[in-house]
Amino acid sequence: PKLQKVNSNYNNNYKMKFVAVVLGTAAATVPLAQASVLRDTFDFVSNIGSHDAVKTQMASDGEIPTPNKLNIVHREGVKIADYSQDGLPKVRLEGRVMDLINGIHWDDILQDTPDEMRPSAAVVFYDSSDEVCMAKYAKMRWDARAETQLPARERLFAARYDMHAAPRRAWYKFTPEMDLAKRFQVTDCPQLVYVSRKCNGETEWCSRGFDPKDENIELMGCEDFVDQCTHRDYEKFTGNYKEIVGWLKAKIKDDGAPMLSPFLHTYSEQGHWIKSRDTTSTDNHMRNIFLSQAFPGFSERGFKAVPIPDEFYKWLLSFYERHQKDRRTEFWDASSTQMSFHEVKTGFVDMDMERYEKERMANKHLKPMLEEWSDQKPLELTSFYGQREYPEGITLKNHLDRIDTHVLSVTLSLKKINTTKDSKPWPLEVIDWTGQHVRYHHPAGTMVLYESSKLPHGRPYRNRGGVHLGCFCHFKPKQMHGSDAQRWEEIVKKARNNKMLHSEYKPYKSTRSEEPPNPVYSPIPYGEDTRWQGDGSEEEAGLEPGQLAVNFINKADRALDVYWQSPEGHSVHQGRLSSGASFSINTYRNHRFFFAEVGSKKPLPAGTLSIEKGRTDYAYNSKQD
Repeated sequence: PKLQKVNSNYNNNYKMKFVAVVLGTAAATVPLAQASVLRDTFDFVSNIGSHDAVKTQMASDGEIPTPNKLNIVHREGVKIADYSQDGLPKVRLEGRVMDLINGIHWDDILQDTPDEMRPSAAVVFYDSSDEVCMAKYAKMRWDARAETQLPARERLFAARYDMHAAPRRAWYKFTPEMDLAKRFQVTDCPQLVYVSRKCNGETEWCSRGFDPKDENIELMGCEDFVDQCTHRDYEKFTGNYKEIVGWLKAKIKDDGAPMLSPFLHTYSEQGHWIKSRDTTSTDNHMRNIFLSQAFPGFSERGFKAVPIPDEFYKWLLSFYERHQKDRRTEFWDASSTQMSFHEVKTGFVDMDMERYEKERMANKHLKPMLEEWSDQKPLELTSFYGQREYPEGITLKNHLDRIDTHVLSVTLSLKKINTTKDSKPWPLEVIDWTGQHVRYHHPAGTMVLYESSKLPHGRPYRNRGGVHLGCFCHFKPKQMHGSDAQRWEEIVKKARNNKMLHSEYKPYKSTRSEEPPNPVYSPIPYGEDTRWQGDGSEEEAGLEPGQLAVNFINKADRALDVYWQSPEGHSVHQGRLSSGASFSINTYRNHRFFFAEVGSKKPLPAGTLSIEKGRTDYAYNSKQD
C-alpha cells in the first residue's frame, strides 16, 4: 500500500466551512463530521399537526394568524401575518445536497444558471414527520451517494425537499406555485425525481384578480399557474436503491452535457461559479423568511404607491437627459443573484454627479412623506442611488435591503424607454403584511413607499416592457444611532439571530470535476465582466482563518472510508470513497486523517496522514491481497 501526497494546483472542488462541535466533554473543538444517516434524518422528525390541516389554513383568506412568537414590537395598530410553525428541522446550508425551502427557491436556483450551462437535477422528496418515510430515506443514502458517487455540481444539481416543513416554514402564505411536491406529482415517500436540463424555473404565477380594496393591486398565487417544466421533462425513480447511481448517470448522459462558458474555461471553475450563486440565492430566501419575520413593521400593509411630486419628477427626468453621455455599465460580484445581470447588463447614470441637489430633493420631498406614513420621526437619509436602466429581459428577485441602514425606502419609476405596442408592464412584487404575494404595475411617474428591511420586494420575472428607468432612496430612523441606538441594535441582532437559529451547516463534499475531452463552449462568455478572478481565490476567500482546503482520492481497487482522528483518539467518519472517487474538505494544519476498509475504524497500513498545507491531493493506492 502507498499513501501519496501530491502538491498540486487543482481547482478545489466546492468547499464548506466546518462547524466546530465538542466531542464528549473535551474542551477542544473539531470539524463537524458526517454523522450516521439515521441520526441525521431522525433529528428532523417533528410532531406538528397534519399536512392537510395546514394546507387548509394556508389556503384560507379568512382570519390572518398573527401569533407574534418573537415578541416583535410593531407600530401600534399594525398587524402582520405569521403562518409559520415551530419545531421544524433547521434548513441545512452549504452541503452537496441542497435543502430546497420551497418552489420559489427551486425556480431561483434553476434561473441562476444560463440555459446552455444548466446541469440536470435530482431531488429527493421526503417527510420529516413520517418515521416510516425517514427510515426508507436513510436507506437511500442520498447524501453519501451525491457526495462520493454522482457527478459534481456543474453536471448535477442534487437537492432534497421536506414535504412536511416546506408549507410551514415561512411567515407568508404557502401558494400552489410553492408546492414543489405537487408540481412533480409526488405520491410516494421518499421519492427521487430526475429533472431534465430543459427546466429553467420560469414559472408563470397565477393571478386571483385585483384586490377589492385597491384596484391597482393584483393578488397572486392560485392553482392555475403555468409550470415551464412539464411532465415530459422529469421522471420518478422506481427501482432498487442500489440502482440510483447507475440510473441517474444514464439519465444525465442522455440529457447531454452542459456547455462550458469560455470565460470560466473548465468544468471545475464553472462548478465553483454555480456553487457560489447557490449560496447567495439560498441565503436570500433565508433572509426573506427569518430576517423579515423578526423585524418590526411600521405601516398598515408594508407599502404604499403615490405619484412622484411634480417638481421632483421634473428634476429627475432632466438629470437623466443632461447626463446620458455619462452612462456606464454596472458590474456585480459573480455570486450575486439578485439580478440576472449575467444574461443582460444594467446601465447606470450616477446621481452623485449632482449629489448636493439630489440629497436636497430627497429630504424635501421624500423624507416628510415617509415620516408621516411610517410614524417614524426623524428619519435620516442613508442612500439615494440611480438612475438605473433595467433592460429588456432582466429579472429582479424578491429580496430584503440592508436591515441596518435601508429601513424605510422609496422606489421611483421614472420612464419606460424603447417600448412597443407589444410591451407589457413590469410590476413591482411584494409580500404584504397579510402574507400574500401582490403586484403593483408601477407606471412611470409613480413611486412606492416601502419597508425595505422587512418587506420582500422585487420584480421576479422577465422585463418585457422595454427599458425600465428607476432610482431608489433609503432612510433609517435617526435614533438608530442616537439615544435609542441600543434598542435598534437589539432589533437587528434579534433578526439575525432568528435566521441563525433556523440554519445548520454541513461540510461540502463532492466528487472531482471531470473535464470533457472536447468541450462545447457557450456562445456567450457567462461570468465575464463580474468580480470573478477565475484563479481559485474566491474559494480561498471563503475559508475560515487558518483553514486549509484538501482533497482525498481513493486510488485503491475497492471502496474505502475516510476518518478524522481527534487529539483524544476519537474517529469521526468523513465519507466513503468508491474506487477512483474523491472529495474535498476544509480542515486545519496538523489535523490527522486515515483511510480504512469499509466498516472498519482501523487505519490501513500507511493510510494515516497529517495535514501540512492546503490545495493538496492526498491519495491512497493499494491492491487487496
